[in-house]
Amino acid sequence: MTSTLTVPMDEDLKKRFSAVVEAVGLDAPSAVRMLAVQTVRDQRLPLSLSVPGGDSSTMDFLDQVRADWGEW
Repeated sequence: MTSTLTVPMDEDLKKRFSAVVEAVGLDAPSAVRMLAVQTVRDQRLPLSLSVPGGDSSTMDFLDQVRADWGEW
């Protein structure tokens, strides 16, 4: 049985993500499925989540999250 996952995201992010995955011969849904399969297989997110040395856009994003949600 197949199920649908809806992922809300900013339109610009969607376009940029699609461009990257299409450059390697995938479409966005296939890339998301690959993320899900690898996450389940490895029992961890296949991402490097770090902030130290992050670029200014990362820091701007974190500042906005803190403003919206308070300090963590």
